[in-house]
Order: sequence, then structure tokens, then C-alpha cells
Amino acid sequence: MISIEGRDHGRAGTGREEKPAMLVKKIKDSEVQMIHEKSLEILERVGVNFEHREILEVFKKRGIRVEGQRVYFERSLTEEILKGLKPSFTIETPFASLKIGDGGKAVSTASGAMTILRDGEICTPTVKDYIDATKMDETSRLVNLCCVPGIYASGLPDGKVELLKTVLSLKYSKKPLIASCETGKSAAESIEFIKDFYKDMGEYFTIGVENVSSPLRYSREDVAATLAYVKRNQPVVITCCSAPGMTSPITVGGTVVQNNAEVLAGILMTQVVNPGVPVVYGNVTYSADMRKAVPISWGPEVAVFMQYAKAMADFYGIPSRVGGSLSGAKQLDWQDGAETAVSLMTTFDCDTDFIFHAFGEMDCLNVFSLEKYVLDEEMLEARFSVENRDYITEESIHMDMIRRVGPGGTYMLEDETLELYQKELFHPRLFNSEIYHNWKQLGMPSVILKAQELVRERLDGYCLPVYDKRQTQMLDELLAIL
Repeated sequence: MISIEGRDHGRAGTGREEKPAMLVKKIKDSEVQMIHEKSLEILERVGVNFEHREILEVFKKRGIRVEGQRVYFERSLTEEILKGLKPSFTIETPFASLKIGDGGKAVSTASGAMTILRDGEICTPTVKDYIDATKMDETSRLVNLCCVPGIYASGLPDGKVELLKTVLSLKYSKKPLIASCETGKSAAESIEFIKDFYKDMGEYFTIGVENVSSPLRYSREDVAATLAYVKRNQPVVITCCSAPGMTSPITVGGTVVQNNAEVLAGILMTQVVNPGVPVVYGNVTYSADMRKAVPISWGPEVAVFMQYAKAMADFYGIPSRVGGSLSGAKQLDWQDGAETAVSLMTTFDCDTDFIFHAFGEMDCLNVFSLEKYVLDEEMLEARFSVENRDYITEESIHMDMIRRVGPGGTYMLEDETLELYQKELFHPRLFNSEIYHNWKQLGMPSVILKAQELVRERLDGYCLPVYDKRQTQMLDELLAIL
């Protein structure tokens, strides 16, 4: 986790435990303070566009300077609002309780992929593909937050797409949901259906993920969807997603400062409308290949952006959402595995509170793959397996066994080995660990083939959730049109 000493702004020093981590760089307190100061300058002197009439009127009534669609936030107001942010919150449904922040982690998978990789071909996803992705989430040991945006699903009637995806998500999974984030109307419909479906739930029962339209712009639907959550007192993730040289300055420093100003503007919007509503600091900033003028979802700079975003979230004392299994690869190959592994490990090193796009996405989040889903899942399982374990204790060292075996002996047949080997060490299910000769005798199975088999096994073994009569009727009535 990023170490920041001597913080003195906002909710700094909230008592969150610092953990050592292997990072690309260590974020200095002086850097954090400079990012904050420069961001306040942008908010006060450059301003941020909000293309939504209602929010502009709300800002004016609060005494905030508005010129056309440009909004300028004075430093004193910004700092006053930042002091009142919540360090954590809990999503509670009749079936689950999920804390985000202060040690509570959310893990969610795909969102927004318009295509799917199936049998080596890029295809348009169907409703069945959407259902299969939801089944995978429901059967995952790591995912604790499903996502209505998920992947594109062709064949759904116009005007009902997001509502029907909400219904499908509820039908096939009992895990809490990220509700629709596409438009104000679809977000409101999705939230209200979830509320009516659950009936008995906590103060916070769903969450939204909304993006900034860089540079320094909140489009009409960005605002409308955010307001759908905030007005209903539901938490929202405010996420910047720029690309250096394209929608943010070409320098890492300039991009980090602009990103922070954008996220702060969104946070200010939520708190002006509904003071105290939970908010998460989000970042999914890309790198860019300016030789081709294309954004790239992974690169060494992306790892750095994650770390600065986490540092700023800690500085403001709010939960963070960074990283995921980010990869720009077009197929399940070495590039995909390498980029995904570094991205996931950096995400973990940052100790983020909300891991989004955790499994299954590639080609800069444009393509979804069920095989990549389980491969990514195995990588995260490996990392989770060593998290927060006390390896060095009197009991775990087993000095008596070391004395008993002595120089030149073997531990293979010791009682402790036979008793502990399955739970002491991580054993991959998909990655090939046999020696070459044994692997060849097994038919030289590829990792992709093993992933395909595991996907089939998971889907074949899936069991549909059981709901009461009222809930079942709610789902069936809307799904009858499919």
C-alpha cells in the first residue's frame, strides 16, 4: 500500500492500516499535496463543464459560480465538502452484506464489452452470453458484486435493454448489483426495480459506476445517471478515464492532476445534491500509443496512474476503485497474460477497495471472454491465497520436523507434509505444472483448452437461485417478452 506520511488535509490520518507492498514507485507526501493544490487551482480557475440544466441550477442556488455550462468551485467550499466524506459503507440486501472501504473489498467483473471471444472468433454477444457471464459471477468464489452493464446483449427490445439486464442479473444471481449506469432514465428504472424486488434491505442496497468525459466535462447523461443514485441515497463511484495526449495532458503529472480535478468535481456534485451520500474515488485511466492515436488499457504508466489514484483516495479518506485485469490483447496469448498479471498485481499492491473489470475483459475492455474469466480468476485466487497470512509463527516453522529430517533428508513423506500440503501451498488448476514428459502423455493440453473445460463445468453445475412467489412473479412478468 502507498505510504503517505504527515498528511494534514481532509480526512487524512483516518487510522487505516498501512501495509508494505512492492510498487512501481513510492508516492511522496509532497506529490500528493501538489496534486491536491493544482487540482484546486483547476477547479477554481479553469472550471469543469456540467451539461445538465438541473445540476447547474443546484450549483447556482448553493452560491457556486456558473458561467454557461462551466462551473467554478472555490477552494473553501471544496475543502469544506471533502471533510465530510465517508471512509466506508455497506451494501445490504436480503441475501448479502458487502462492506466497501476500511478493509472491505468489492470484486466485480465485466462492464461494457460490446463483443465476445467465442471459439477464437470475435462475435456479437447474445442474451445467452449475458446469462452465462452472470452465472459465472454467481458461481465465483471471488466475485461479490455483480454488474448490470456487464456485456452487451443483442436482441433485447429498445427502451428495455437496461431494465431487462437488471432482471436477468437478479434472476441468475443473488449477489449485490451494480445497477444500470447508462442514462438517467435507465439508472432510475434499474435502482427502483432492485429496491422493489428486495423490499427488505439496508440503507444502501446497490451502487453505480459513473465516468467523467475527459477533459473536464460531465455530459448530460453522466450527470443524469449520477443523480439517479444520489437522489435515492445510493453510493456512486466517480471514475476518470482519460488517455495522455488525447483527452489529458501528454505528461503523467498533468494527467494525474487533471484526473484528480475531474473526480473531485464529481464528488462535489454528489455532496451538493445529497451531503453524506457515499462516494468512491475511481480511476481507469489508460496509456496511449500516440504513433497510432489509440488508447491502451495497460502499460507501465497505467500502473503509476493506479497508485496515484489510490494515494489521492487515501488522502481524502474515501474508498478507491482502481485497476482490474486490464489488457489490450486481441487474443488469449502471452501479451494478454503478461498485461493482465501485472495489472492485477498492481491493483492488489495498491490495496484498492473496489476491483472492477476483475475478470474476462481484453482489447481495452471491448472484448469479453469466458476463458479469460477463469484464467484471470486463477491469478487473483493465487494472490488472495497469500494475503494476510501469518507465515512466521512458532507453530508454522515446525522446528521439530527440521531437527527430525536433518541434513540430506527429505520432507516428502513427513506427516506434516502429508497433512498440510494441500492447504499450505497454492495449487493452480489451469496452469500446467507437470514436467514435460508427463504433460505430453496427458495429450499436451493447452491452458486455453483447460479453461474451456472449466467454463463448461461451471455452467453445467450452476443452480438457479430460489426466490419467493412475489419475486419470481416480478422476474417472470418482465422476462416474458423475450
